Amino acid sequence: MKAVLNVKGTKLSVVGLNIHEDKFTSVQVLDAAGKVTTHYDSKHAPYVPEGASVINLKEALEFPDANKEIVEELNQLLVDSRDHLKDLGEQIIQEVLVHDGLPFGDSALPNLVKEYKEHRDYIDGVESALEVVKRDNYA
Repeated sequence: MKAVLNVKGTKLSVVGLNIHEDKFTSVQVLDAAGKVTTHYDSKHAPYVPEGASVINLKEALEFPDANKEIVEELNQLLVDSRDHLKDLGEQIIQEVLVHDGLPFGDSALPNLVKEYKEHRDYIDGVESALEVVKRDNYA
């Protein structure tokens, strides 16, 4: 997973991350000239040398490969979920055909319809999550 640091629109390749108590405190990046420079977090760096670059690392750090993997996983989840939804729809149709003109008392239809609706809501949630990841990654 390759990280980049976005500094005023310039994306610099991250070669080192320093973390303290699950917070990024500083990063080392490779600039265009091939020189390694350090940028310190404005909120979590315990020590910042005088004249050093201080930025909000939470906003400036990007992990494009991680977002790409998330997008691929969510897309596959959507494909699988839509297939399952199609199967549920076919089961509902079969249940209706089997009970044609008969009461649905002992039928699995109410449970199938409930599961279908819940799974449709689940798919809507996955689609929303996918849109958020895409927006954050490609905005």
